[in-house]
Amino acid sequence: MREITLTKPNSLGLEIQRFARANASTLLATAMEWGLVTVLVKSGGHYLVAAGVGAVLGAVTDFTLKRRWAFMRRGSRSLRIESLRYVLVSALSLGWNLLAAYGLVHWLRVPPIPGVITASVLIGALWNYPLQRFFVFPDVASGGLLQPAP
Repeated sequence: MREITLTKPNSLGLEIQRFARANASTLLATAMEWGLVTVLVKSGGHYLVAAGVGAVLGAVTDFTLKRRWAFMRRGSRSLRIESLRYVLVSALSLGWNLLAAYGLVHWLRVPPIPGVITASVLIGALWNYPLQRFFVFPDVASGGLLQPAP
């Protein structure tokens, strides 16, 4: 089934649609991540382990939703490149998230669950979205930072 959009390629309307869908994807993936973090911490797990496991669940959910729905990628031609780029961005994001969570919890004495969530929000806004939009899922027609190989 083919999705129909009411906007021209590279239009402001399409960019707003991408932004809204990317943020909705992130919200759903984040809700799943935070839910798992909460369950693991409340069950006695260490907050950094919980943050790592939650990040993996969030990343898989987010990649799938962003690829298919937010950035409307189809087929397998660019899947490998996008997957590798997403893994790279997510691995670095995990490091940033763990560092930020540690700083908030250990140094600033923020409780573990709000500390992990705050770190996730900050890293999501400052690192994840810009790199996913222009590096992982670049829009070839509008000049994303790196173009998929033909």
